[in-house]
Amino acid sequence: MSIGNLTLRPINNNPNPKPCDPSSCGEIRNISYPFRLNTDPKRCGHSKYELSCENNTTSLYLNSQKYLVKAIIYHNSTIRLTDAAVQNDDICSFPNHSLSGFDFGGSSYTYSIKRYDRKSPAITWPMTFVSCPYDPVNNSQYPHVLDTSHCSDSKYSYVKFGALNGSYVMDLCRIDLMVMASLNMKSDTLSNLSQVHSCLVYGFELSWFIVLC
Repeated sequence: MSIGNLTLRPINNNPNPKPCDPSSCGEIRNISYPFRLNTDPKRCGHSKYELSCENNTTSLYLNSQKYLVKAIIYHNSTIRLTDAAVQNDDICSFPNHSLSGFDFGGSSYTYSIKRYDRKSPAITWPMTFVSCPYDPVNNSQYPHVLDTSHCSDSKYSYVKFGALNGSYVMDLCRIDLMVMASLNMKSDTLSNLSQVHSCLVYGFELSWFIVLC
């Protein structure tokens, strides 16, 4: 439509001008915009949100490391991931690589720290693995610390819920790994390795909405 020399064009509010039929891989169904599988046509989804389908399992690579997609929640723009090294049937399987909020600068995802309400814990919070040459760790200095030394295949001695500032690490101890978890429970209710494993298997949530906008 034209008014004088002014041309009016219809506004396209569709962020995906060429919609595609949803894809699926294993337990993840309805893979749709902004996501796409690497086998989908290039016009489908957004190139920054490409997923892989390997052995009928949906995966995502962050910082060249493989994470399994546990769920895509479109109504709140979050994706839930777990480290591929964590095995469902192995309580002593831990992530192989650190991942924290600092790793998402310039990323297609953002570290989700929103809360359900004031009394609820953050949706995504850190979990720190510490190794020490001696036992036991002083619980007054490391509250909510669990011993993991009985995991013979693990080099980690302790796991702490929450971040651990390097200045508070005891002499000869070191932070080996910091990962993220999103299981909705308070850290002071976690009291055994089985619960740690449940957190790792459940995975952690990232948001894509803010980045995409």
